Amino acid sequence: MSDASISSRTTSELEKEKNALQQQIEELRQTLSELTDNGVQQAEGHDLNQNPINAHSKSGYLSKWQDRAIGWGGTKWDLRFVRLEQGRLCYYRSHEDAAPRYMLTLKRCAVRDDGHKPNKRFRKNQSSDIVPLQTCNAFFHIFSIYVRPNGNEQNADDDNDEEIVPLLRFSTMSYAEKNQWIELISEACAYCNTDEFAQNENDNFSFERTPRSAKKLKGTLPMMHFDSGDDSIRSVPSFRELKVSYLKTNSSKDASTSNSKQKSGYPPSKPMHRCTEPSYLSNEAPVQNYRGFLNLGFIIFIISNLRLLMGTIQEYGFVIARGGGVVSALSFVDLPFISGLGLLNVFISQAYLIELNSSRGLLRERLSTSLHLVNANLALFVSIAIVWCLIDSPIGGCMLLMCAVTTWMKLLSYMHANTDYRNHPNRASLKVIDSLDQDSLDIVYPENVTLSNIYYFCFAPTLTYQIAFPRMPCRRWFRIATLTGRLVLSISAMYFLLNQVISPPLGEMIKELEAHDQKYAMFSFEIMTKYLPKLTIACTYTWLLVFYAYFHLFFNLLAEILKFGDRVFYKDWWNSSNVSSYWRLWNLPVHYWLIRHVYFPCIRKGVTKGNAMFIVFFISAVLHEVMISIPFHMIRPWCFLGMMGQIPLVAVTKYFDKIWPGSSIGNVIFWFSFCVIGQPTAILMYTIDYWKMESERNSDTMDLNSTLFESTREEL
Repeated sequence: MSDASISSRTTSELEKEKNALQQQIEELRQTLSELTDNGVQQAEGHDLNQNPINAHSKSGYLSKWQDRAIGWGGTKWDLRFVRLEQGRLCYYRSHEDAAPRYMLTLKRCAVRDDGHKPNKRFRKNQSSDIVPLQTCNAFFHIFSIYVRPNGNEQNADDDNDEEIVPLLRFSTMSYAEKNQWIELISEACAYCNTDEFAQNENDNFSFERTPRSAKKLKGTLPMMHFDSGDDSIRSVPSFRELKVSYLKTNSSKDASTSNSKQKSGYPPSKPMHRCTEPSYLSNEAPVQNYRGFLNLGFIIFIISNLRLLMGTIQEYGFVIARGGGVVSALSFVDLPFISGLGLLNVFISQAYLIELNSSRGLLRERLSTSLHLVNANLALFVSIAIVWCLIDSPIGGCMLLMCAVTTWMKLLSYMHANTDYRNHPNRASLKVIDSLDQDSLDIVYPENVTLSNIYYFCFAPTLTYQIAFPRMPCRRWFRIATLTGRLVLSISAMYFLLNQVISPPLGEMIKELEAHDQKYAMFSFEIMTKYLPKLTIACTYTWLLVFYAYFHLFFNLLAEILKFGDRVFYKDWWNSSNVSSYWRLWNLPVHYWLIRHVYFPCIRKGVTKGNAMFIVFFISAVLHEVMISIPFHMIRPWCFLGMMGQIPLVAVTKYFDKIWPGSSIGNVIFWFSFCVIGQPTAILMYTIDYWKMESERNSDTMDLNSTLFESTREEL
């Protein structure tokens, strides 16, 4: 309102308007007061059983301990959105998730203050060396939630620390924040043990578990989008604010058509450039759909592989048609192989008998542990002796040793876990396990020590024993049939690649070495440059097929038959931005076994984190070398050295990932080291060593035969 209009109005008119406004304000105040009084009366008269207390509610971001993942620097803490409400604690990947990743009812639970540890990245004040505990970001303040081992009859301070196993563990860099969380969680735990909570337990609180999203994990590349994003480049249009209406009705007959015959419908002066926009392939462009490039990549992939296949057929012929079929592929199934599998069952039964006697108190703790260790090691070393002395087929020996190593790891886990259950019965908590079947809901040690239990564990796709596993409600026979069909097709593709693409170049290399008598040309630059490119693509395909057939199809087939619920056998290792992430995501059953039975036992013995990780890597390298060298009847260090050589590569890729987070440099180094250099070079080295060993063995046999022939001729 302008000054001229205010001065033109009389004082009486302004007074009337003022009084009207004051009356409206009074009416609004009275209405608000009535609404407030009604709300208080409703709250006082409302039944508490229909409205559970909401005083113990809180939400916010906390760092959650990832107890099933380790990196080169130790255990991992990931940021999670945590929500406490109505006696239940839930955590989400972020506040944008609609449903929690996990939900814990705090009945029979308690919260524990785990103290604090200094933040090494915090810069102290130079004037004072003492940092107060309340200083923000100076410490990691940690607390955990656990199931009370002795019920609720006594104070939580009286709970035995040896019997406490944290279900969830969180940390925050705010001392006040931690105290508030601890106070509210403790009050919620107390509320969960009241009759009010029991009556309202199922009221308006049901969640569906969030499906696993394709979000970026730590140590992996950002996700690639193949659809356009919601956000776009916001332009600043050039127009003037319209203060009047310019509405006009077009009288033309074809005004509604897009191809109007009128010149004014699409004039030659129509503006084509109307806003500022970047090019589609620019960094500042919105997310684009690259599905066409993906289709082009598939076309190039098919054509290049057909060219590779036709080249091998033209150069070496159709190798499989000349010999080698299903009979030769299964020639390793003989008496020593079957006997080795039978002996593994004997060792499994012996582990059950040892644990059964230990649970009944017939064996002392130290004697029980010694018998378990002897039994597990015999399962491994007897199988090694059978392969070394009786099985000539490398494929058969490798398969038997893989079963033996798996059994060895399972028996050690069975011993380790049951020893813990026996000495600390309250640690066998099923509260943290979802989707249990009816037979496992109330199982306690030693009810789990049965022959069916240990055999279920031995056939289940896991290496870490626990008293009960998540189970599926039923078997899906159609899925079993499709998994079996895909497994057969994958094995057939691997067999074809080995015989048609990989074996002929190796045979040609052996003939070249024999022609030139180059018995010590292992590291010949000529051989490497000639045969390494021929093996790179085929070895990569075979490796990916082995991963798909074994870790996905075979494990899921076992899980479907046994109704095993947890089927995350791997994560997105192909997006690894450093080598450490690859080893953490590639084989989760082995990773979990190494965490539980190697890494943390070393930590409890006082070993540093770096040395504990070195021990983990060393054991993994030794087991890989055993499964390759023993079936070929030659002790060579190439696989062991290749794996131990990953340690400096871990440091290099982690450095690149740190200075350029989210870049593809570490991922490219990972693929190049594994597919271009590592695996083809190892195959060439083992092939040359195997040929040298066979050549020496054949020459010794020929010398022995000639000596016998000469001695027989002289006698005659």
